[in-house]
Amino acid sequence: MNSFKHNFGDHLDQICRLRSKDSAFAEICRDYETLMELMPLDADDPTSEDVNESLAGLEQEIRSYLGPPDNRTSDASSTR
Repeated sequence: MNSFKHNFGDHLDQICRLRSKDSAFAEICRDYETLMELMPLDADDPTSEDVNESLAGLEQEIRSYLGPPDNRTSDASSTR
């Protein structure tokens, strides 16, 4: 969960709950953690752009699970 603190610090509890209830969300989180372990990449690394794009996409997916806060957590188990 350390890789989530910078970008999702205010949502760590919600992320933990969603991971335990939703296998698709848990997989997205595992992918995010795996890519974060590669950071920081050297600017000359040919995979740098791909990794950054993938991380941005995963962050967007994670945020889609987190908001809007009034109905997202209740919908997570029923729609995913």
